[in-house]
Amino acid sequence: MGKLSRIPLRYILKENLSRATVLEFFSIEYPSRLDTTLEEVAQEYGIRSDILEDALLQVQARLPEFEYDFLELPVLVAYLKYTHHEYTKAKIPHIQKNLVRLQRDDLLDVFQRFSRDMQKHMLLEEKIIFPFILNLVELNEEFRAGVAIDLLNQHSADVLCASHTQDDDEMKELRNATASYAYSDDDPILYQVVMTDLARLEEDIFHHARIEDQILFKKAKREENLLKERIMSHRKKTQH
Repeated sequence: MGKLSRIPLRYILKENLSRATVLEFFSIEYPSRLDTTLEEVAQEYGIRSDILEDALLQVQARLPEFEYDFLELPVLVAYLKYTHHEYTKAKIPHIQKNLVRLQRDDLLDVFQRFSRDMQKHMLLEEKIIFPFILNLVELNEEFRAGVAIDLLNQHSADVLCASHTQDDDEMKELRNATASYAYSDDDPILYQVVMTDLARLEEDIFHHARIEDQILFKKAKREENLLKERIMSHRKKTQH
């Protein structure tokens, strides 16, 4: 029997409010079972209590550190696409669902505006920026002068970077509406969970943007400069 098995969900969440995402993953309606022990909840939902406890214990209060600078561009792009999937399929729907549960239509409206802006931001990256970067890599590996010239006539890393970073504070309105995600111990657990999730989401988005601005675009600029050099070299050869 694990160390959390006889502890009510209320105290398991109090220790780390981010654990609510695990309960959501297992489709556990935790707001109505806060005084139920983990073992009882696992039995009710037909989940092995050791698996549920292990998942809860693995939730980290802060984002893990990793040296993304060592990743090759295609791997870095794949990672960033994966984070987009996490936003759209898990993190954003999880917060929205809890705002509905709280019946906070005022915050829900603000969050939905943020969500729409976030979707536009991710669409720009996935439809234009990421393909451009991957094309740079591909053409440096297998140079085709005509294709390379056409690509650089369409886009540049500098222009795409500027369009990407022109509004890099997507959560400003949410931060203002929630007094920077503040809560007290007297607030309902669900409200505390939402504020914690919003703060973690902002941290995650800032982390995501830092990887793009400080690593992805710098690597892309180097690839672009290399491709320009290859085009110039090709032109000199064809002129003689």
